[in-house]
Amino acid sequence: MTPESNQIEVRNRQRKWPLNTAMIEEIAAWVSVSLFKDLETDISIQFLSPGRMASINQEYLGHEGPTDVITFDLCNDPALCMTGEILICPEVAASQSEEFGTTWQEETIRYVIHGLLHLKGFDDLEPEKRRIMKQYENRWVKKAKTGFDLSKAGTVSSS
Repeated sequence: MTPESNQIEVRNRQRKWPLNTAMIEEIAAWVSVSLFKDLETDISIQFLSPGRMASINQEYLGHEGPTDVITFDLCNDPALCMTGEILICPEVAASQSEEFGTTWQEETIRYVIHGLLHLKGFDDLEPEKRRIMKQYENRWVKKAKTGFDLSKAGTVSSS
């Protein structure tokens, strides 16, 4: 796969959680090359405030409040390309990281991987499918922890 055919764009559109967008982009590209093999990819990953995430969650999914990750598959022909948008709320990642005993940076990377798995076609609406998706997600997070220092994915703002 040539670099031109694997486009990943990461944007931090919230201010509380400074993110290392270059590192996140590198991890997303690394996972994408394996997941999407010979497909051309054009994936946008955006980090949003809880308020913005809650608005999108309500508008598109009919759910109240912010959520961790929302994925939109925008591809017209999955045999030829993968085009999608992944929206992530670092504030939710921080909250969930406390519950799961991990760092907010690792939880954020987990959401990136989770979104990419959704674009690959994984589903988490039914218990058995959720279990399978979680296994793949855990494997990718473990691989990412081996290849990257996930603590460098972001820092906490002093504001």
